[in-house]
Amino acid sequence: MEQSVASHCKLISGLFELSVFFIGPAGDVLVECLDDRMLNPLYGNDKQLFFNVLELEPAICKEIPVIRKTLFFENYISMSVVSNQSFEGTIIVGPSLPFTLFDHKINGLINDTNLFANREQVFHYYQSLPVITYGKLVNIAVLIYQMFSGKFIAADQIQDQLELQVEETKMPGAIRFAPNDELAPHHNPLYEKKLLTIIREGQTEALKRFSQLGKENTGILSKSSHIRSKKNLGIIGIALAARAAIEGGLHSEISFSVSDLYIQRLEELRTEKEIDQLCLVAFFELTEKVAQVKEARYSKTVTTCKNYIYDQRFSRITHESIAGHAGISPNYLSVIFKKETGVPVNEYIQQIKIEEAKNMILFSNTPLSEIGSLLSFSDQSYFTKVFKKHTGLTPKQYQQTQHLSQ
Repeated sequence: MEQSVASHCKLISGLFELSVFFIGPAGDVLVECLDDRMLNPLYGNDKQLFFNVLELEPAICKEIPVIRKTLFFENYISMSVVSNQSFEGTIIVGPSLPFTLFDHKINGLINDTNLFANREQVFHYYQSLPVITYGKLVNIAVLIYQMFSGKFIAADQIQDQLELQVEETKMPGAIRFAPNDELAPHHNPLYEKKLLTIIREGQTEALKRFSQLGKENTGILSKSSHIRSKKNLGIIGIALAARAAIEGGLHSEISFSVSDLYIQRLEELRTEKEIDQLCLVAFFELTEKVAQVKEARYSKTVTTCKNYIYDQRFSRITHESIAGHAGISPNYLSVIFKKETGVPVNEYIQQIKIEEAKNMILFSNTPLSEIGSLLSFSDQSYFTKVFKKHTGLTPKQYQQTQHLSQ
């Protein structure tokens, strides 16, 4: 098996021009394909430090590939190798960069780690790394999985460290926005807009699934220190989240008290991971408080019905299915729902579906011709009619209006 692994590692290294390592369950480096590539001077040839940076535990077998991001902006792919139901070890492929690092980012890392003597070496290292977008990295992981297992895995099944942290700690580690520096474009405002929409609506589950978590770079708000820049961005992010929570119905004093507390804690932190994690905890707390405010307005039965409608917004929803989920009769559902919310059940279902349609128009590349079908409208004409009823615009007009306002 080891000879086969070695040949596969060599093939991957040559094909993608990336370093490849095969680590045994005991932490031994069994195969190493560097091809004269540099190791990161910020952690050098220290094997245990390398594992710590990757948050890798060699003895643990992961069923599917994982995309790992280090504190130094590097991306790696790790994948367990299993033969005859026996865990053989872990393949590590990388590093690569998700974007080009500009001088300010590299200088910030050097200043934060106090490795001034190695400045030239650090610059050379980052300039030598290939830039591979997150999407392409996932595709490489799919191919590597198929090479070693003989099985196909869909791209959306590939995990990253943030997804693992959501599953294991219920507290994901980072939210980042897009490219940085005066020489590069700033973050896509749609990512920020989507995040703030999620907080405003109190959708904690949607926040966990937010597709931009951990996959984007940040801007520069301090040229001398990466950590200072992260803190400044964190302060701005928490402040914006607090405003969104107020718009979602949370009392301003509560919202500002939460944001003040987290901003004060932020100043005490010393690492990027701690800062990212604290910011995300703040986002989750504000989102949960908005959700609690929204739920407190209604009885448990109506809250159950509202949550069911939201969860099933892509399906065909009937009075019977809602009533069955809540354990009440369809007639009682109609009476209590209208009494507490002020709108009939069918009207509320339309509102939820149209809000989702608006989000899809704003935050995805889904064709307008497919959105109605995805939301289980009977046909495009009916979808357009309902959309215009709730927004005053057709889907096409809404899309054009939003593009003009961005």
